[in-house]
Amino acid sequence: MLYIGTAEELPPTSSPDMSIEDVDESRRAVTQWFSQPHVGFIGAHGSCSCGFPSVVAESPIEYYEGMSIDSRDPADRRSVEALLQLLRQLVAHSGRVELYPVWNGEESLSPKGRVDWRLGALIPERFFFNERFMHFVRQ
Repeated sequence: MLYIGTAEELPPTSSPDMSIEDVDESRRAVTQWFSQPHVGFIGAHGSCSCGFPSVVAESPIEYYEGMSIDSRDPADRRSVEALLQLLRQLVAHSGRVELYPVWNGEESLSPKGRVDWRLGALIPERFFFNERFMHFVRQ
């Protein structure tokens, strides 16, 4: 599950590559981890967030040559590109966005830590999340 925190509310939208939805009532506990006032759910192709690559670790991992994310499904790549396009728009408007990737049912678990990203450094071919880390995206 990928949750996004923004300065302004995002309207629900849907395309073949990415969707934005309100957070289900049963998952509202996730909102406590965000400093931004508005929290939504981001789905990749197929409506879940599985199309956004991620790794599970106890401390943040940075991209390295040979990571298994290199051979992603083309639909995953389109979802990542759609997400990065959304992030560019939001960061240009408000200065920062927060993202929290977490397994379904673990929304009440606190983030393990923080990952700071510069928008210009996010490259689709090397993009992935560190599960259960709060990701802060800035200009």
